[in-house]
Amino acid sequence: MMDAGVINPFLNSTINLFERMYGIEPSNGAPFIVEANKNHRWEISGIIGIVGESRGIVVLRITTILAVKLLEKSGLTIQNQNERPKLINEMIGEFVNIISGNALPELGNKNIELTPPFTVQGKNHSISWPSKTPIIGVPFSTSSGPFEVQISISGSGSI
Repeated sequence: MMDAGVINPFLNSTINLFERMYGIEPSNGAPFIVEANKNHRWEISGIIGIVGESRGIVVLRITTILAVKLLEKSGLTIQNQNERPKLINEMIGEFVNIISGNALPELGNKNIELTPPFTVQGKNHSISWPSKTPIIGVPFSTSSGPFEVQISISGSGSI
């Protein structure tokens, strides 16, 4: 089972991203075990892989409504609605890159590296989660809408 020492750096980094970049204070709910193949409400997932001593993925899951609000708060002007999905992909990919990059130093001396981020969009899209490793979900609410951080990491040590 994953311990708080692995999960908390990602959660803290996520909270800091929303507070510093957007002035939004996320409020977290109780962690829970995510069922990998169950239907979900998230339309966008930003994913980054973790390789090395520990392996797994960290996923930021949000709704399109929240993503559009974040784009607006960023000051980006959408010239054409057809470019919106591309801008959202880039923004969410950068979010998970920042979140993971800022969490990495807090993970201590573990020999781990991050894969390039990628984004998946679509109603009830699926993610290939690591097998035999629990997926921990932490829901967040904000004045601009909900999001969730999901983490599944395995490896040596207490992870």
